[in-house]
Amino acid sequence: MAPNSALRVVLNLSMIILFAAWICIWILKPTNVWKRSWHVAEDRANATFLGDYGLNVIVFCFPVLGVATLGYIYLHLCQKNGYLRKKRPLTSTTIANPVVVSSPVGVVSFGELIATSLYIVFLVWTYYSNVASDFKKMTPYASLKLNRWQLKMMHMGVRIGSLSEACLAILLLPILRGLSIFRIIGVQFEASVRYHVWIANGMILLSTLHGLSIMFIWAVNKRFSKEIIKWQRVGRVNIAGAFALATAAIIWITSLPWIRRKQFQAFFLAHHLYIVFILFFLLHAGDQHFYLVFSGVLLFALDKILRIIQSRSETCLISARILPCKAVELTLPKHPSTKYTPTSMIFIKIPSISKLQWHPFSITTSCSRNAERLCVLVKSHGQWTETLYNKIHAMTDTKFDQAKHVAVAIDGPYGPVNSPYQRYSSLVLIAGGSGITPFLSILHDIASRNSNTKRRPTKILLIYCVKRIQDLSMLSPISSLLRKQPSELEYLELKLYVTQEHGSASAACDFLHGNSHVETVVMDCEPHQEVVPMQEGLLWNAMITALSFVIFLASLVCLNHIVFHRNKKPSHQKTPSWINDLLVFSSFVIATSCCAVATVLYRWRKSSNYCSDKYAEQQSMKEEGSLQQHEVNFRKRPNLSDILSELSTETEGQRVGVFVCGPGSMQESVASFCRKCNLKLKNDKSRKCFFDLHSINFSL
Repeated sequence: MAPNSALRVVLNLSMIILFAAWICIWILKPTNVWKRSWHVAEDRANATFLGDYGLNVIVFCFPVLGVATLGYIYLHLCQKNGYLRKKRPLTSTTIANPVVVSSPVGVVSFGELIATSLYIVFLVWTYYSNVASDFKKMTPYASLKLNRWQLKMMHMGVRIGSLSEACLAILLLPILRGLSIFRIIGVQFEASVRYHVWIANGMILLSTLHGLSIMFIWAVNKRFSKEIIKWQRVGRVNIAGAFALATAAIIWITSLPWIRRKQFQAFFLAHHLYIVFILFFLLHAGDQHFYLVFSGVLLFALDKILRIIQSRSETCLISARILPCKAVELTLPKHPSTKYTPTSMIFIKIPSISKLQWHPFSITTSCSRNAERLCVLVKSHGQWTETLYNKIHAMTDTKFDQAKHVAVAIDGPYGPVNSPYQRYSSLVLIAGGSGITPFLSILHDIASRNSNTKRRPTKILLIYCVKRIQDLSMLSPISSLLRKQPSELEYLELKLYVTQEHGSASAACDFLHGNSHVETVVMDCEPHQEVVPMQEGLLWNAMITALSFVIFLASLVCLNHIVFHRNKKPSHQKTPSWINDLLVFSSFVIATSCCAVATVLYRWRKSSNYCSDKYAEQQSMKEEGSLQQHEVNFRKRPNLSDILSELSTETEGQRVGVFVCGPGSMQESVASFCRKCNLKLKNDKSRKCFFDLHSINFSL
């Protein structure tokens, strides 16, 4: 076995062991056996330099941070040796087959259903174990004179809070971008965002029940006003819990779809209240409970710091192409060393429109095809995109006398560590509206690999649905690839569907290939303008994660010994709770600050002062050769059953990669068909063609 292969096996086993240990800790934590053993372990740890606080950090935080650190090293080795191109990820196996296809949950795979069910079972188990233990002891509350049923309800309400705590422990993990640990199992950032939504909804529900049940007991005893504002010297701080619940409610309300789409600024600003929520949670629950969720908080903070450092510099647009469908194609300068895979995305901020808002867009070009530029396609849908379109469109006016300069800040690129499409000899790409943008990068990447037949599909079927005929201009970035040329995508079959208008095939081809409808604006870029910056590599992510854990633990231990400066730390009954909270917060600030400084110095040392002087005007789109005859349908929707059934006959004995990106209804219909078709083909032993579904969610 090669050294790298052996190291990958060791890393894989280590991650499995750490993750299994973390799961076992959470399962055993509510049991009496764990509680008795934990008290003994804390007493022994207090007699050492580490202390009980150090024991909490190691037991509850190290497993997650260890998995993240080892995972980045594992991905680095896989990328370096090309192993990821050979390995079939979980997203293309049976575990990813859709089993639930309906609103409001949308498409749910078999793996997601199993994971969700197990998590619900874990919550039920935790609640039952804690409540059963409390009912045996029935410890009264000193400040409240409660009868038996009130005491039971109080204990039940308190234990519901422990369930919301379990949700908070994993709430922030799905929305990590640069430090995403979901990439280890092949889940992209935009797909994992919905896990964050599911967990957040559960946490809000449990937190609300927790708060209402306790406040109800206060109200019954006519002590609501006294208890709600109480700041205990030791133990839980009631007023902090009330503020945390109110903050979480504001974040949740502004995150509702109809509010987020119409008032994105309110959604964006309200989401930054997570800082207030976490601080009040620390004050309310105390440091002992904060250690349970700290690993997710630390990873999220590091991810945020890396993103801020990367995006602090601005670049400018090279050019912009205005399409007839009220969309603009933006061209940005890119460092040649910046690499990304197809379906990757970047977050864009344009300070002249909004100094706070960041919006995600799929990259439509391939870094292997164009080393110094990248493009994104922005369709005018909301207030921000409408303002951008009008701003660019105003520059086409001959009376426009201002400098054609648009400053842009970039965060990214973010995307999968590999290209799943390379594992299939046959591809089906199904898109609707703006959902075509991730597939443009796939087609560009396939065309750039035309000399390597081992890494490209031999048959591609692109099904594209739009409402109006001018929306077909969204395909103009690949118009040169749609011509029948042996050097490009001669094996591409295109089926176009215009659902709400009548027209002719010639008019459709005019929008598809013609440049008479497209206006190009060449920007006034400075000669030494910044380019889209490089991201830190996977090894740096591993190092910064491990460094943050070590610094936090060392800071926490040292601060405790400095503050108390005794051989033995005072008991929790004598130490004010806010002192322990302050030490945890201070250690967190020290750890993240050190990592931020290290990242800034690392980027400064690695910077090559690259500046591109090749800001030539957009190349004229002179295309030669006859147009390929593509199928264009008007007032009609695709019959996936007939199309894919025909394809299954042609590709017998193969696995077909089905990639879908579009509205929720489209994704549900495609998932439903793939599920039915796979079940049918599984029972038909004479045909061994199966459809592997890859759903791309472009709407964050």
